[in-house]
Amino acid sequence: MDTRFLPKDFDSNIHAEYCCDHQRGANSTTPHWHSGAEIIFVVQGRVPVMFNNSWHVLERNSMLFIPPKQLHCCNCDDHEAEKIVIGFTERCLGKGGIGLSLPNEVNQYCIFHNLENSALPSLIECFDHHCRDQTLYSKELVAKAFLYQIYATLIEYWSEVGLHVNHRTPNRTVSYIQEYIEAHYMEELSPYEVAKQLYISYSCLAKTMQEFGHTSFTKYVNQVRIENAKRLLAITDKNVTEIGLECGFSVTSYFIKTFHQLTHMTPKAYRNLIKKKQTESSD
Repeated sequence: MDTRFLPKDFDSNIHAEYCCDHQRGANSTTPHWHSGAEIIFVVQGRVPVMFNNSWHVLERNSMLFIPPKQLHCCNCDDHEAEKIVIGFTERCLGKGGIGLSLPNEVNQYCIFHNLENSALPSLIECFDHHCRDQTLYSKELVAKAFLYQIYATLIEYWSEVGLHVNHRTPNRTVSYIQEYIEAHYMEELSPYEVAKQLYISYSCLAKTMQEFGHTSFTKYVNQVRIENAKRLLAITDKNVTEIGLECGFSVTSYFIKTFHQLTHMTPKAYRNLIKKKQTESSD
């Protein structure tokens, strides 16, 4: 069984901005995530994928968009299956362009069935062909143009169903704040210290997070910590206390309480759920 989904060097190469892999036959993966976004488009066959804590079956002309750092896996036993897997980072969409800052509720709108009448299949297949054609000039520029069109089409769809998707804002302060938190979430963080590190005032930090991040500093820190805790619960055997400490929670009871508030289950229940789904998929 082929255990890779995206090319192995995508996440390990800090300079990689996109990748594309045309996969045929059966393959499976363990729960994992990527720093960039991922698209799985099924050309033919039947491809079961776990996303947003549930199993979904993708068939011909179906697609799954996986936002950055979202836990997912695949368990495809269809030897006739054929799919195009695309990975891309926010950088390849261009500075000042649309970004990958998506609200949590977008997860229920990430699966697309029956795309025969959509522009997405032809865009994805053209992107795949372009990436495999080694004779083309300006390859990177054209590839990014295709990705921009693909993502713009997704944003158009989300707008049509009434979902607000955050575009990159000219105010870069919120990005700096979020990037700092995501790099230091395992440490003890206070809004005053973060503001000091970023050379802004506390009031500027609080106002920026509320206006452009649509959340408070504390809530965002907890969201980042819990998302990382979910990944550790899924792919490691570390106990709850160890994971809480590794994710910045010095008190286990507070970690469990915060985890329950954001996921509506305890860390132990979440781990059991992931293991159960993995077992079901292998039966």
